[in-house]
Amino acid sequence: MTAEWEASELPRGIVTLLAEPRALGEIANRLEVTDARVLWYLGKLRDTGRVVEDAGVWRRTPAGAELAASPTTDDEGRTELPGTSAQDYVQAYADAAAGMFGTAYVQDMGEHAGRVPGERVAEFHERLLSLVGEYFAPDKVDRAASPKYGFRWVLTPVDLHPLDG
Repeated sequence: MTAEWEASELPRGIVTLLAEPRALGEIANRLEVTDARVLWYLGKLRDTGRVVEDAGVWRRTPAGAELAASPTTDDEGRTELPGTSAQDYVQAYADAAAGMFGTAYVQDMGEHAGRVPGERVAEFHERLLSLVGEYFAPDKVDRAASPKYGFRWVLTPVDLHPLDG
């Protein structure tokens, strides 16, 4: 089992739901993700001894109950994020709160997901790259401007196709 998988919220959500035995479809419906994604995680959870399946009904083991009870946030209640992005964002928000950027700065973040056809995702990707190039390309920035802004993004599937689709 990898550290990345341990940090995932979905396996914890699955074993939390399995406080009562449930079928695959019920788990997927309650978590609002596809049955294919839940089944993939159930396989990983089974392989690590956290769940068992009998006649299409899944239940958690004591190890699964332990995962369900494990913390998902740091000591201050913040969701833990991996890598330098988390450090940069935490530091930037702390610096902003301390007044280091004065009052004239832009700071924002967000998260969006939706079932978008592949062609539209490809179009979005191209438009995003164009926009990033328009504002952040080396010949478009003012090296004397302050503060320096950082922009990070991830475009990735966050769910699998349904098993029946």
